[in-house]
Amino acid sequence: MNDNTFYNIPSEICTKINEWLLKFPDGKKKPAIIFALHQIQKENKFIKKTHINSIAKFLGINEIDVYEVAAFYSMFELDKVGKHTISVCTNVSCMLNGSDEILSYLEEKLDLKVGTSSDKFFLKDERECLAACCGAPMMQVNHKYYENLTKEKIDEIIRDIDNE
Repeated sequence: MNDNTFYNIPSEICTKINEWLLKFPDGKKKPAIIFALHQIQKENKFIKKTHINSIAKFLGINEIDVYEVAAFYSMFELDKVGKHTISVCTNVSCMLNGSDEILSYLEEKLDLKVGTSSDKFFLKDERECLAACCGAPMMQVNHKYYENLTKEKIDEIIRDIDNE
């Protein structure tokens, strides 16, 4: 087990990572990278370079191994973002069902362009596919799916988020 004070990782996260590592053969630490990144991001909303360094030191692996995973997967944020992350599917099924209009409506309603952030919202991206074609058009807010979108449904979702 590792001492968390040196690595600047909260003890609760260290405990969770160490429990996760028990699932793998001794000495095999790389399978814990994604789990560790998720834990850090859940607490901090995004992953800083110091987080990447800390995870690498904690796991005893190369920093580049952690960075490659963090940079590759779109679920990880490497820059500060708004509290609520939104991704809109614009693949064929969603496009044919009005995702372009949905995206334009969101940009106007939130006063954000794709890839930009406010303190409250991060209109992250247009996703190639979110695998919910039967519910097109759809979007993800904080990794939760919202399907069969209309302007009215978007208004309701945003209103519910504002009331949190």
